Amino acid sequence: MRSKKVWWVAAACVAILAASSTALGSSMIQNKRFQRTFVCVNMHNGLIKVISRRQHNHCATGWKRYRVSDLFGHGMRGVRGVSGAPGPAGPAGPQGPAGAAGANGAAGPAGAMGPIGPAGAQGAKGDQGAQGETGAQGETGAQGQQGIQGETGATGADGAKGADGAVGPAGAAGPAGPAGPAGPAGQKGDTGAAGTAGATGPAGPTGPAGPKGDPGANGLSGVITVAGGAASGDKQFTVNCPANYFAISGGFSIQGSVTASYRSNASGDPAGTSSWTIKQSSGANLSGTVYVYCAPSS
Repeated sequence: MRSKKVWWVAAACVAILAASSTALGSSMIQNKRFQRTFVCVNMHNGLIKVISRRQHNHCATGWKRYRVSDLFGHGMRGVRGVSGAPGPAGPAGPQGPAGAAGANGAAGPAGAMGPIGPAGAQGAKGDQGAQGETGAQGETGAQGQQGIQGETGATGADGAKGADGAVGPAGAAGPAGPAGPAGPAGQKGDTGAAGTAGATGPAGPTGPAGPKGDPGANGLSGVITVAGGAASGDKQFTVNCPANYFAISGGFSIQGSVTASYRSNASGDPAGTSSWTIKQSSGANLSGTVYVYCAPSS
């Protein structure tokens, strides 16, 4: 009893999956990866659960793994549509705010002081005047040359660059472009290879009666019977009257079924009057005898 209940639950699950197969089939066409998805089916109650690659596509004990394509079939990819022309570019997004100003760089070190210039030459001492009158005061010596100016100190290093401002938000996407025009019709495919010959059809119906013969001589005097037969087609053979005779009737003794018995010419054409032809539909080919009753033509 419990086994029947388990199979009933399994059948119900399969019915639910079958009802959703149309939607799943459509999804498999749009997303081919769905066909590589695995599911686990509980071997006791028929429950089905989807497993992912993070579970390494393994099923627990008592469960059996199936591909989704094994349960619902393989979806067919539709014909790729013609790509539409690209839509117009969307408007530019607003400019982001300016980044904060970078900090000023540290001042460079002061340049070294230049060397002191040499002292000027001392002026000559004046002669001592005669005692008595005070001698004239000697001239002031020439001023020494100014010392060379010291070199300019090295320029201080530039301050560190401030961080860039944050990028402004992206502009809204432009509207979708119109659908592109339909592509040109494909070239005509090559002619397919000729198919194999069909089986031989059944024999056709009995042909129409031949034209009315010329009036015969009074009575049946001179009528002869000719027996035999020569092949005049597939399972078809004919017996001929001698020269200056025409056929008035005929018969046969054949092993198998006969589909036609008629007056003809030597090739089996029913328009002729010089022979008698039969056609077989079963039995060995040319297995029997044909008889023709001939009357003199004059």
